[in-house]
Amino acid sequence: MELRVKALEMLLDNSGIIAFIRKENGNVEFVSSAIEKFGYKTEDFTSGKVNFKDLVHPDDLDRIILELKENALEGAGGLSQKYRIKTKKEHVKTVEEKTTFIRDENGSVAHIIGILTDITDN
Repeated sequence: MELRVKALEMLLDNSGIIAFIRKENGNVEFVSSAIEKFGYKTEDFTSGKVNFKDLVHPDDLDRIILELKENALEGAGGLSQKYRIKTKKEHVKTVEEKTTFIRDENGSVAHIIGILTDITDN
């Protein structure tokens, strides 16, 4: 199993895609090292120092939270969203997030797993 985990980490690190696992309450349990291309360290998120909401452009935040809540309540398996984020140096980038909801035994969203792809130049 250790080899599989190492292989997945290597693939993520070299892909440029940011993978994450966060609890429904927003606490980040894992974020891949590709987050460094936006000026952050993985520890910034896993320690709680920075929250994903802190990255989202203020003009997009309410919309993406509403979309997440609506999809979660409707029983969706996940969703895809495009929005803007701010890098640590306050540059604006456009990303596409693809998320999957992990539900508990009661059907409530317990975790959100997903990937962020920088589509700024697309």
